[in-house]
Amino acid sequence: MQRFEFYRPVVFRSLILALMFTVPSAVFGQEEGDQAAEPGDSAAPAAESASRALVWTGTGERSLNQSFPEAAVWLELEEGDRALGLFYPEARLPARGAVLVLSDEGETAASGVTGALAAGLASRGWAVLTLGLESPSPVLSEILMQPVSEKPAAEADAEEQQASESVMIDVMASESADDLEARYRSRINQMLAAGLALLVERGYEAPAVLGVGRASIHVTNQVLEGGNASALVWVAPQFYPVDRPDLPERLESLGTELLELYPSGDVDDRSGWSVGMRLRRAGMSGFERQPVPWLTPAPGTLGDTVASRVAAWLESR
Repeated sequence: MQRFEFYRPVVFRSLILALMFTVPSAVFGQEEGDQAAEPGDSAAPAAESASRALVWTGTGERSLNQSFPEAAVWLELEEGDRALGLFYPEARLPARGAVLVLSDEGETAASGVTGALAAGLASRGWAVLTLGLESPSPVLSEILMQPVSEKPAAEADAEEQQASESVMIDVMASESADDLEARYRSRINQMLAAGLALLVERGYEAPAVLGVGRASIHVTNQVLEGGNASALVWVAPQFYPVDRPDLPERLESLGTELLELYPSGDVDDRSGWSVGMRLRRAGMSGFERQPVPWLTPAPGTLGDTVASRVAAWLESR
């Protein structure tokens, strides 16, 4: 009995330490699950959830919905899917118009420069709807970033086949690389179309569309595919290798005015891959290029500077 009395404090301390490490871990796991789950996700089939995990990394929709309850709007997409946007009404009247902003890859509808950009445009009389851009999965990212080969066809085909085999190891057997890319781009196009439709429903005819960084190609595709936009803006644009070669040719048919705000520290066209320089050299009508201070990654403090440039250009058209 005395021997038990001697060890009892030690046993109690051990139990307390074990509980201190076990309980927070369980709670943290529960919080992670809560963050990943969106409203209505519980009804989605398990197979669909597993499939989406290959592509979508999330844009903090639940957190944004809680942080910006008055600004949050849900956009209905195909097959019961939906996406969250943040709506910033114009802060002064009369309203100048509206701008749909797609954040850079991996940013939410409020992070990076997007939140400050939206606030800056709203203060200048523009209504703004912001959308986050989910990052592609590592497998899809590797597919999208593959360099475009200019080697002889036979050699290029052999290398392409070898590269394809290496990146498809982690992909489910029932899905191909093309399927992943098509699904990724399709969902982004659906978000943009739904965002434009929402702004029109709220009385803003033919909004402008703006893409930050890698979002530039997605807003461009939306306009080229018939999106009802009055103007197109690229902010520090970056394009996937597969999109760059034929983009200037595709833009020849663009009837919408285009503004490119490129980082002022960039060296113009040294590599021959600058889409903006190629457009300027081709004398594309309705295209304007302006340098803007920029850092990578871009802090939110740059948002108002970009907003000032964009608002001035939109009002001068």
